[in-house]
Amino acid sequence: MSLSTIERVLFLRGIELFSEIASEDLVYIARACQEEAIPLGTQFITQGDLGDSLYILVSGEAQITINSAGELMRRHERDIIGEMAIISRNPRTANCIATQPITALKISHDDFWELMSQHPPLALGVIKVLAQRLDEAAKNIGRLARS
Repeated sequence: MSLSTIERVLFLRGIELFSEIASEDLVYIARACQEEAIPLGTQFITQGDLGDSLYILVSGEAQITINSAGELMRRHERDIIGEMAIISRNPRTANCIATQPITALKISHDDFWELMSQHPPLALGVIKVLAQRLDEAAKNIGRLARS
């Protein structure tokens, strides 16, 4: 499956991270994305590795695990994976394994930061998503602590 630039723009329009970006600016983001096919069972993010990219799932499912705690959650179509590490440039905090074949749009660290500097509304979208992820992480920590 290879998405055209127009198909990528239409897909990105439905992603919360990019909801504040004008359609004409989404073209630049769509062109910065690399399409990647991730086979079933592939671990495509490893806890402890340097965060050098984020993934937007076009299709498929990924299991998110932490070495010491097991499975935290699953991510599906239109979900973003890796945004925390790409922003902080810190080591990855979890593993991601394809539980179904995945088609993803991948954005590198350098391209992501260039896009954020050129498109300030993208930064607002990132802040929203990060706030949601922090809330989600706090709930998961609470759930794991009770287990």
